[in-house]
Amino acid sequence: MTYLIRMAMRNLLRNGRRSGLAFLSVALSVLLCVVLEGLMGGYLSSLVKNYTKNETGHVRITTTEFASRAEFRPVDTLVSDPRAIEAKIMGDPVLRKKIDLMAQRITFGVLLEHRGKNKAALAIAGDPATERRLLYLQQSIEPGGRYIDGPGETILGASLASDLREKVGDTLKVVTTASDGSLQLAKFRIVGLFKSGVTSFDDRVFQIPLTDAKRFLRTGGGTQEILIMLKDYHDADAVATEITALLHDPKLAVVPWTAIGDYSQLMDFQQRMMNFMLIIVLFLGAFIITNIMTMVVLERKREIGILKSMGLARSEILQLFLWEGVFLGLFGSLIGAVVGYGLNIFLHFHGVDFGASLGSLGMPLDNVVHWTLDPSFAVGTVVLASAIAGIVSVIPALRAARMSATEAMKSV
Repeated sequence: MTYLIRMAMRNLLRNGRRSGLAFLSVALSVLLCVVLEGLMGGYLSSLVKNYTKNETGHVRITTTEFASRAEFRPVDTLVSDPRAIEAKIMGDPVLRKKIDLMAQRITFGVLLEHRGKNKAALAIAGDPATERRLLYLQQSIEPGGRYIDGPGETILGASLASDLREKVGDTLKVVTTASDGSLQLAKFRIVGLFKSGVTSFDDRVFQIPLTDAKRFLRTGGGTQEILIMLKDYHDADAVATEITALLHDPKLAVVPWTAIGDYSQLMDFQQRMMNFMLIIVLFLGAFIITNIMTMVVLERKREIGILKSMGLARSEILQLFLWEGVFLGLFGSLIGAVVGYGLNIFLHFHGVDFGASLGSLGMPLDNVVHWTLDPSFAVGTVVLASAIAGIVSVIPALRAARMSATEAMKSV
């Protein structure tokens, strides 16, 4: 068999222009697949991140009672000692390596009042330093304002401020029901107005520090939710299971983002569609190899006749052309995978701003998409492309193997 491999390699080198065209077609297909996979991985990761950072976290810890009526955002059922839970989780070395950040958050409905004008709104309370990495509202502060920097401060949506005739420097009066059922009134100084471009936020949301919310709502240090953001969102199910076993508290609900709503099903559907597109691209590149191998057989009839007259069997002729097809796919895919993965590395660290396309989603966004790096996919693509090249070479190889020596020798 080794002599057939040497002959296949020699034939490819002898016909450099034709082999180069095949190499280029496969290389471009594999390059496109590798880059698209990095883009799709980064894009899906960005979509998941933008959804989970605002709503659920990759893993959400609440009380079981809160989980049963989370859509109402109750403030009377709280995680009583969130700091102890965070310390216990971060004390586990395996979990600590998987976690990017943890954030306590309280979200509750309020009635805002200013100069006799009332409006229902939604308060989001969290640690300002942590929320900078989650909500990104600091990126949308209008000129003349700033982000929350201390207690007693708030920022609110520009549309909401307009409805209430509020401006930076004014005092925002907030009325709501505390965790003990009492009616509470609090005042916050407006230090900034944000305009995220998302109507649901700009028209009804304001943000206050978590410490103020706990005091205002009389939570006794408790919180509604602990949101956990992971370094890899694919680990959410496993991490939720590990945390449940670690905490071992039936009163707590540890839920991965995949079990909240239908967003995970949408992501799975998009992933399947994108994988299907990648396979199509690979087959298009391999189709060119089929055409090239067919032309090779037609052009080398005389050579086939000579080889058969020298005693090469049908199976050897078949193997010869199959090896040529496999090598065309292998070398082309190697070149494409190396160049494509190099582009992915560059785009992973630099990213691309997709603000125009991501801006249509109903949430404040981190619009920069960073390509994902998956060396196993690049290797798998090389193997798959080589296998496909071998498969599509079967028909022209069979045609060459079935030629009789006499018929082939008649060709000039």
